[in-house]
Amino acid sequence: MGLLKPIEAGSAYLKVGILGFAGSGKTHTATLLAIGTRARFNITGPIAFFDTENSTPYISARVEAETGKPLLAVKSRSLDDLKATVAECVKEGVSVLIVDSVTHVWREVCDTYLARLNASRKANRMQPLDRLEFQHWSALKSPEMWGGWTDILLNSPLHIIVCGRAGYDYDFETDEKGRKQLVKTGVKMKAEGEFGYEPSLVVEMTATQTMNGETVERIDHEALILKDRFDTINGQTFINPTFASFLPHVEKLRPDGSVGVDTSRKTEIVVDEAGNNEWHREKRQREIVMEEALAVLDVAGLGGTSNEARTMRPVVMTECFGTASKTALEGMRSEVLREGLAKLRVRLADYKPKEKDK
Repeated sequence: MGLLKPIEAGSAYLKVGILGFAGSGKTHTATLLAIGTRARFNITGPIAFFDTENSTPYISARVEAETGKPLLAVKSRSLDDLKATVAECVKEGVSVLIVDSVTHVWREVCDTYLARLNASRKANRMQPLDRLEFQHWSALKSPEMWGGWTDILLNSPLHIIVCGRAGYDYDFETDEKGRKQLVKTGVKMKAEGEFGYEPSLVVEMTATQTMNGETVERIDHEALILKDRFDTINGQTFINPTFASFLPHVEKLRPDGSVGVDTSRKTEIVVDEAGNNEWHREKRQREIVMEEALAVLDVAGLGGTSNEARTMRPVVMTECFGTASKTALEGMRSEVLREGLAKLRVRLADYKPKEKDK
């Protein structure tokens, strides 16, 4: 076969996204899931933690007690550091990586990009921007920035659990009187818009209080499975989840047979030496031909506003190009225009204007 390859059922590493508001149990759930996954696959390497909230001091003792190895940590909010951490985890044989919280990393990317954008605008005597605008998102989501992190998350031979803060989704709804109202339509992870649903297992954590009068009697942490690609626990809710809650998903994984997406393969696009793609290259060629045609008309004395120029110009253009319409000429292929340009040069080679151009 060429591109087609047989894939073993379940051939993948654990890729989990956990979202929730403060105090919902994200870090606790990620930790028990990491410890359980390490034991399930008999991995001997340590657990690592990319820590943006200084959470590691509170869980390090538990991780060491249950794995026999100290918790490794990187305390940073830099996207570059996050990418480098994944590479180092793979190289050093780390068993599971926890990222908590990816929301801080996304904000750092946006803030840094805006700051550098405004520095550039200031250097060019332009007003600074208060916030990023629509045209900036393509750069932020490029492979060099956030898009590269998504590829690393999904394709690295490493179990990764990513925590992110929850935020509300809003939309407009029309009430019975025809008025538009801004309403909450759901909950999403506070990160790049599409990232929250990239992992294969997505869990929404919430904290539920049981009241006894005005006293909080107990707090339970609920895990709602928003997405399970194996469809084993999809849509289920677990109160105070344990590793066993997620085991139906984890036990279907086959890390040894994992085949990631080949992100090195690119679509073949013809680009010229100036960095233009085929469409822009063709457009530029048409512009060049028409500029040359105008130069030929000028040399022959038919490029100005004299009566002779205004009379003869459409005549010779129609003879050589089949039309004198500017719109029609702009829609012609460059090779057709070049044929017309050759005819125009021959047609006006010995042309002598009867009237002096104004």
